[in-house]
Amino acid sequence: MKELTKSIEMAEAIKSVLRARNLSKAQFAELMGEDLSVVREWLSGTYRFNLPILFRISERLNLL
Repeated sequence: MKELTKSIEMAEAIKSVLRARNLSKAQFAELMGEDLSVVREWLSGTYRFNLPILFRISERLNLL
């Protein structure tokens, strides 16, 4: 249950950054080099993020 809560929190945090930067899911997918379906899964709140994916996201969004 705790992992699902963290997944939801992470998805919401990413969506918040996208909103602040006026980036659509499609633009984010392009920035990440991923299909839109992958990004939709990430932002669904059920995807279990791993460290390499989180690192890539933070790099591409200039969060680190």
